[in-house]
Amino acid sequence: MPIVKQLVVTLENRPGALATLCSELAKIAVNIEAIQASEAGPFSPVRLLVSHLDAAQKVCERLGLKWVVEPALAVAMSHRPGALGRVMRKLASKGINVEYVYGTIGRGHERAIVVMGVSHLEGAAKVVH
Repeated sequence: MPIVKQLVVTLENRPGALATLCSELAKIAVNIEAIQASEAGPFSPVRLLVSHLDAAQKVCERLGLKWVVEPALAVAMSHRPGALGRVMRKLASKGINVEYVYGTIGRGHERAIVVMGVSHLEGAAKVVH
C-alpha cells in the first residue's frame, strides 16, 4: 500500500532533543523505520515512519512535544540507478508536485523505500502502484 501514516514531531533545534525522542521510543520497542529531519530555525519538523504509531504518539505526549499524523506516499522501488527518476517522471507527467522526499534502504537489500509528501496523494498512489 503506497499510502502510509507518518508521525511529524516538532522538536526544538538543540543538542539532545532528537536523542531524547529516539531513546524514549527505543525504551518501549518502537522502531524508527525511516526519518527525515532538517535544520529550520529554533524548531524543526521531524518526520518518522515508526513500527508502532500509537505508542510513539504516547511518547510524544509524555515528553510534551507537539506532533501530528500525516499521510504520505511510500514507494518500494528497485535499488538500481534510474529507479527514483522513473517514479519522479511518472508523478510529474500527472502534474503531481513532490514537496519533500526521504528514503531508506538496507545494505544488501534489493528494494528501497522512498517516502514523499505530494500535492495530490490519492492520484500519486494510483500513478506509482
